[in-house]
Order: sequence, then C-alpha cells, then structure tokens
Amino acid sequence: MNTMIQQFLPMFFVTLVVFALFFLFMGIGYLVKKKPLKGSCGGVATLMGDEYCQFCGNDPNKCESQIANAAKVSKKAASLAKKA
Repeated sequence: MNTMIQQFLPMFFVTLVVFALFFLFMGIGYLVKKKPLKGSCGGVATLMGDEYCQFCGNDPNKCESQIANAAKVSKKAASLAKKA
C-alpha cells in the first residue's frame, strides 16, 4: 500500500504542474493578445450531429466578415484608449 502511494504522488504532482503551466500560459496568451478563445464555425457542432451553425447560419463568409468587423472595432477602441 505504501509503495503504491509512493509511486502515485510523483505522477500526480507532475500532472498537476503540467496543468498549472498550461493554464498559466493560456492566461499569459490572453493578456498579450486580448482575444478570447473562440470556436470554429461548425467545428464540434457538426461532430455532435448539429448541422446548423448558430453563429453564421452555415455561411463561412459571414463568420469571416464578423471577425473582420471585430478586428476593426478593437483597433478603433485601442486608438481611442491611447488618446484618453
């Protein structure tokens, strides 16, 4: 019993450190880019059997135009923030 715990604890701590580093780097990436994580148009939904994309209505061009509009808005907001 004692040897099983001695074998388990190092693996547990290594796994815990790997997950902590993963979330730390994700947080740093968010702080640097200021972009939230987002899904793809029809990515997991199509795997689960939902063939209709709720974001773009199955029109990939609409998704790309929404991304372009969001980029324009974020650039404008950044320029306004620098002026203030």
